[in-house]
Amino acid sequence: MKTLFLITLLAMQTLWANEVIQSFKVNKANPKMQKIADLFEVKDQLSDGYLVYVIKERVAEFKSLAPKAKLISQDINAHIKNKSLNGYHKFEQVKAMYYEFAQMHADVAKIEVFGESTKGYELFALRVSDNVHLDEKEPKLMITSATHGDELITVEVQLRLVKELLEGAKKDPRLQRMIDEHVIYFIPVVNPDGFTRRSRYASGRVDPNRDYPWPDRPNRVSKVTCIKHLIDFYHKHDFKGSMDIHASGKMVMFPWAYTRDSISSADFNFMDKLTEYMAKDNK
Repeated sequence: MKTLFLITLLAMQTLWANEVIQSFKVNKANPKMQKIADLFEVKDQLSDGYLVYVIKERVAEFKSLAPKAKLISQDINAHIKNKSLNGYHKFEQVKAMYYEFAQMHADVAKIEVFGESTKGYELFALRVSDNVHLDEKEPKLMITSATHGDELITVEVQLRLVKELLEGAKKDPRLQRMIDEHVIYFIPVVNPDGFTRRSRYASGRVDPNRDYPWPDRPNRVSKVTCIKHLIDFYHKHDFKGSMDIHASGKMVMFPWAYTRDSISSADFNFMDKLTEYMAKDNK
């Protein structure tokens, strides 16, 4: 069974980027809702409509599809724009720390580079396993963060996870089993073009989190370079599960969020129980 998990961390807020993103409520009866979903970020389903994020430069395009949409926020990040971001690591600092992890724990960790972003930033993962240089027949797992480049806290969370795993394994049998029985790939910055600008979106103002194929559109071609590379990386390694860390929503999600149609009962029961445990641990 190949499973995909999407975790959205509790009580965190999206951090400010040098862009203005407005939010709108679109009525459920809008006949162009599918087109809107193709072009813009549908953030949430409301009781009587949908909450949609629209970058200010594209509001006219959005309004042509939803002329009666109600403006909810002029700037979703206005309340934190004057706060300092100095406590968060920058891309080159994160990269240096992951390379240092690989050097300090060379017996169980190494770096894998899987491409470059549109702006030329290195796309890399930290591979963690007991026989890290061998291709063992163990379940491969992937943990990603900073798909949205303004969600800086997700990188800090992953940094802490990696640090605790590598430094705590010798003392904690549970952590050691994670390393012994799996091959775990940590990708701290999925979208470095956005992350380096403190911008939610990737180059070209495209939402990378909605740039993947999905069951209704399995042949959809991604527009974002970092997502294309991530998809190739995913298929190359035949991951058995993945988790993407986000910074808003107060929920633990599993596929498929775009539809209310049920997945197979076996998959649903497994993921429902797993996400229930995860939610309890994050209270």
